[in-house]
Amino acid sequence: MVSPDLQRPAAGTCPYPQLVSGDPASWDAAAAFGKLRQHGPVQQVVLPGGLVAWVITGAAPSRLALIDPRLAHDMRRLPDPRQGFGGRRHPDDLFAAEGRHLLNSDGAAHQRLRSVLAPLLSRTAARRWQPFITRTCAELLDDMDTADRPDLVADYARPLAVRVTTALLGIPDDLRHRLTGLTLAMISATDPEDPTVRKRRTELFGLWARVIGDKRRRPGDDVLTRLTLAHRQGRLSAEELLSVSWGLFSGGITPTSALITAGAVEIMRSPELRRALHADTGALRLTDELLRLTSPFPVATWRFALEDVAVGETVIPQGAVVLIALAGANRDPDAFPDPDPDTAHLNRLRPHLAFGLGPHYCPGAPLARLQAAGALSALFARFPDLRLATAEAALRRQGVLVDRCYEHVPVHTSRTTAGATP
Repeated sequence: MVSPDLQRPAAGTCPYPQLVSGDPASWDAAAAFGKLRQHGPVQQVVLPGGLVAWVITGAAPSRLALIDPRLAHDMRRLPDPRQGFGGRRHPDDLFAAEGRHLLNSDGAAHQRLRSVLAPLLSRTAARRWQPFITRTCAELLDDMDTADRPDLVADYARPLAVRVTTALLGIPDDLRHRLTGLTLAMISATDPEDPTVRKRRTELFGLWARVIGDKRRRPGDDVLTRLTLAHRQGRLSAEELLSVSWGLFSGGITPTSALITAGAVEIMRSPELRRALHADTGALRLTDELLRLTSPFPVATWRFALEDVAVGETVIPQGAVVLIALAGANRDPDAFPDPDPDTAHLNRLRPHLAFGLGPHYCPGAPLARLQAAGALSALFARFPDLRLATAEAALRRQGVLVDRCYEHVPVHTSRTTAGATP
């Protein structure tokens, strides 16, 4: 059994390395996990906030860990309440600690929730949104074309993801901005127990209760209406209805916008990738490789060891907090040996782990792929000479383990490039 003291080491006494060193805004997750992987596929590190966790970085052990039922998503299944988070909140723990939804449930409960959501987020259901995505991309690109200082995050990727997600769920336009702001503030909170953060949490979930109440009174042709129907049928509890709703919203806006912006940065580096977008299936193939390379979720959602779990020659003890480093596994040279796993290559045969694996594979994957492929194709078709308006080294990121995305990506379009200073 893991000692509670080992979970939260005293400053200056911990023998384990800090996962994030230096300025978090410039921390390179893939490089950090790659360095850890060189020392072994699994080891202990100290996370921001002081929590000690076991991190799995190799591709082969990550695949096994993602489908291992002994690594639970629901920390309440641990036999000792001092294990897991030990009664404390930690940065990036939102999806593990809040509510009851797909990301913190296991077994029959998870299967029941997934059976409600699966038809609503299938590949067929996602294709229904293709015209809306195309139209929204065009509108946002029109606005970018007239902007003096266009930004890929604020002016394109994030508003696209927000508009698609709110339309899918059936959220009124007048609540879109407020819900987005509160959600991003909650996800990126470095101290979940800060009074301001707790106030925002109360406001956010109060707003969601209002949205769901309005949907019950005025149903529509949308996902929230179907979730409220599932609640009336007894397939979702009231807590699950609220939790699944905000989980779908937050999961729809952050990783998709992160993929689009990080993918665009990769494409701007490479004339070959720009050309690939024009091929018949180039956008979808490129999107999959960008998912591997950028891994919008650097780690899979928190796991908790229900018993001692052997990973190679290492035994992760019962009660330990476990993170599966998708950003490390997706660049493991043993899994992606040729060519260099740190570069994009359109003909890779081995599947990546950006959406997870097994029973917890991301149900929103079809829509995320569709959005990213459509957004990147439209972006570089409109602005074939698109380039960064700042040095790439100056780009900063926010978040660490969950919402790891660029804060701003200023660009020169074909119109702004003409008068730009190199």
